[in-house]
Amino acid sequence: MNGRGLYRYLGTPEKMNEREVYACKKYIRKHRAAMKQMGKVLLDLPALLTPFRLDCENCRLVHRETCCEGGQPYAVENQQADLLERESGAIASQFWSEREQRGWAAEGIWDKHYGLGTIRMDHGNCLFYKEMNGRYGCSIHAYAEKSGVDVVSLKPFSCQLYPLEVIDTGEIILLTALTEETASFSRWGTDYLEHFYCASIERRKAAVHLDENLFSLTGYKPAYLWNLPLLHALLGPDTAQSLELLGYISEQENLVT
Repeated sequence: MNGRGLYRYLGTPEKMNEREVYACKKYIRKHRAAMKQMGKVLLDLPALLTPFRLDCENCRLVHRETCCEGGQPYAVENQQADLLERESGAIASQFWSEREQRGWAAEGIWDKHYGLGTIRMDHGNCLFYKEMNGRYGCSIHAYAEKSGVDVVSLKPFSCQLYPLEVIDTGEIILLTALTEETASFSRWGTDYLEHFYCASIERRKAAVHLDENLFSLTGYKPAYLWNLPLLHALLGPDTAQSLELLGYISEQENLVT
């Protein structure tokens, strides 16, 4: 067994490197006392309570480029890849012209170099990143909401994960969120912390030039609240107890401040 052991990012076949595995192990050892295990899931309570403000509809307006642009999503695992491929024709028919749909049929949705699971790029962005009704966004998400398809099952796992991070250590599943410390092993890295208002309330406070309704300061809330459907999928029967615990700690912190 190599130095990485069984550590891996959940929801993608892409691997953590040795540096990331080392940083993750070190982080868990350092903060284990502040974490709470629910079944097989280890809740990183302090990180999950970190404030975030996701304002995806206005992200491009403020930052000129969103996290969906300029690259490919993390690859999806086989089960999700099969579902996405089955639904891809229906997605294309809703948001692309007939000529573009013929291009999809000819080229497929997967990257020719990396193969099944890695969505190919189009004009430098994810294939599914699309202008719809005057706004840019994920056509997979838009299709799922419009068609009644389960978003959690269809949309690439990593694309719906932020600001959370989920790592399978081979023994437990670490559920954490992006912070200055977790950035050393998170799939999100430091980019969001350094450049985007969603991950830094202090950066947003300093941006006095912005309209108060864009990434509004009153809209920041604990990281775990931005992804409740995914939490339900991960935690299963332990969801209610976990949310109650997180909510209680959040309330106590608010009382102190």
